[in-house]
Amino acid sequence: MALFGPAVICSFLLAAAASASNILAQFPNTGINAVQIDSAGNIYAAGFQGTVGVSNTYDAFVSKLSPDGSQVLYTTTFAGSKSDIAVALAIDSTGAAYILGETQSPDFPVTAGALQTTLLAPNTQGFVAKVGPNGNVVYATFIGGSSDITPSAGGLLVDPAGDVFASGESTGGAFPTTAGVPLTDTDAGAYFLLKLDPTGSTLLASMRGMGGLIASDASGSVYIAGVQFSDPTMIPVTPGAYQSSYQLNSCSGDDQLAFPCLYQYVAKLDSNLSQIFYATYLTGSYGAFPSAISVDAEGDVWIAGTTNSPDYPVTGQFQPFYLASAPPGPQGFMGTVYPPPASGYITEVTPTGSALFYSTYFSGSVTDTITFAAVTTSGIYFAGQAGSPDLPGLEGVPLACMPESYATVITPDGLTLTATRSVPGNVLAYNPITNMFLSWTGTALVSSDPLAPQTPIACILDAADLLPVSSIAPGELLSIFGANFDNGTSAAGSAPFPPALGDVTVTLNGLSAPLLYVSPQQINLQAPFEIAGSQQAVLNLSTSQTNISDSRTLGVTASNPVAFLDTVTPRVSEDWFHCPLNGAVYGGGPLPLAYNSDGSQNTCLNPAAAGSVVRILLQGLGVTSPPQLTGLVNSNAYVSLNLPVTFNSGNSGSETGTIVDAVALSGAAAGVWAVDLTLPAADLGANPISLSVNSVPVRDGILTIWTH
Repeated sequence: MALFGPAVICSFLLAAAASASNILAQFPNTGINAVQIDSAGNIYAAGFQGTVGVSNTYDAFVSKLSPDGSQVLYTTTFAGSKSDIAVALAIDSTGAAYILGETQSPDFPVTAGALQTTLLAPNTQGFVAKVGPNGNVVYATFIGGSSDITPSAGGLLVDPAGDVFASGESTGGAFPTTAGVPLTDTDAGAYFLLKLDPTGSTLLASMRGMGGLIASDASGSVYIAGVQFSDPTMIPVTPGAYQSSYQLNSCSGDDQLAFPCLYQYVAKLDSNLSQIFYATYLTGSYGAFPSAISVDAEGDVWIAGTTNSPDYPVTGQFQPFYLASAPPGPQGFMGTVYPPPASGYITEVTPTGSALFYSTYFSGSVTDTITFAAVTTSGIYFAGQAGSPDLPGLEGVPLACMPESYATVITPDGLTLTATRSVPGNVLAYNPITNMFLSWTGTALVSSDPLAPQTPIACILDAADLLPVSSIAPGELLSIFGANFDNGTSAAGSAPFPPALGDVTVTLNGLSAPLLYVSPQQINLQAPFEIAGSQQAVLNLSTSQTNISDSRTLGVTASNPVAFLDTVTPRVSEDWFHCPLNGAVYGGGPLPLAYNSDGSQNTCLNPAAAGSVVRILLQGLGVTSPPQLTGLVNSNAYVSLNLPVTFNSGNSGSETGTIVDAVALSGAAAGVWAVDLTLPAADLGANPISLSVNSVPVRDGILTIWTH
């Protein structure tokens, strides 16, 4: 590890794209929840347009893009006066798009003759809409009667006749069910599965008590991968089912009020939803949650997802052992319930639901998930979040970059894995025409090749708070992580920090970046103050001996205040069980690298005296006056920060503390500032504080200072 002034840099998490990825389309002020590809390769995306985090600004939409993403063939919006969001998407053989979503708008644009034309739910109504190949609205209807609908817990399917199967969760009210269905659960909350005719005007079948992800086979049978919250008897397990029950455990909550895990089941029904051919649990004692379901030509059902169960059923192929071993989080005052750490899984169920052909864990030694999967004749393409640097197939992504999105492919027999690659954003689809994964980064739809070599840069992080950066401030200290940057040696620079260290050089917009530390897996640098005024910064990394080169494009912002965080002290050691009870209890969240007035580090076992001065370190403030100089260290002379610094303290966040001083930290790299503050004397124990510099909030949110 290397040092930036007084702070240890052991950075982790994700920054920019880290594999062979291409931006297909930019979507400003948009959230994308679902992506599909038609037989011609056209790309469909659905979600909402509006200001993220601002209620009543969301309008549901579906867009059709050309195969390379260069043309928007249409965008159809469903806009009411409140929030409208599309959460699932399906495409039929004609190129018509179907969306499932939720709305709070009484004036949501339903069509004449639709199944339900009046919003009846007290909070959130469900909706289903069909959009023709050219973007015209064929129909739009509310669903769910007077029951609140959460469609994100379910799925959407269109059969060859144009009938639509939709699923989700309904809560309260009167959910409409039809005669002849095998389940009509009357509990306050339950999953549902319904079938609409091709015009969206008739409810062909509707049942309550089962629901989730949906698939179908060539005969029209419908398959569900869902979860049960508690009672193992609520799902009608059929005779001869693979698993008829499970052990119930808690996965969240505390010693006073604990909540059960989510227990997965798989069911097969006829196309009319009138008969359950089989229903079986497929879970361990700490649950399992499906993220994908598929049915192959033989009628085998493939399920992929995430489990916290060390006893999830596996068959001995590929990875038969549970390896995840991440430590639990901090304990609250009443104790906090944590399940075992997460692992991905892939399971193949026989056509009768009575046995498993194949089932395997997929994880490394920390914690990992599977959030997407597509089963094809050429292999199983899947993706998720990696927390383990030893995730099967993953190379060149050190622990410092975790968690990281990944994508990979396993052979159809489930025995041989290709290389696992880090990818940007959240994978939402696999394109069988291009063999590329499609993911949403929050601003762009990106395609990634899972077979492309891993790029040298695995992640770029802010050096103070160990979080990923997509935009940087002039003078910000950064850490780049990857593999084989240098020829097996490590070197630390001294002020003025050099533009080359070992055989490594880094430039931003052609300006040499001062290098503070270089090792085979880590490069610490400072973004030149001279990038101020630019909209973006192109970072180029190169080595003269190992012939490595890579680049990333980052946005440039005038100011990005960041607190140096304590990344050494485990948060679990700061919980109520380990700390003396004296005032407010630690509620989790970031711990700053803070110092008491005697220079010792502020911790729960070494709190500051009430009303005394505590020092917090900041960086990323951009160009200040007097100006800081790139690559130098702060002198011993007193240099005051001529920008207003404010903070609120107290568990209510409403008490205003006192800023004593804000000065350039002597001996640290230019751009590192020391902020001295005092909390109100009445604040004792774990005190949450929030800071702003020149009205820009410190991006780390609520920080904790300990006092007694």
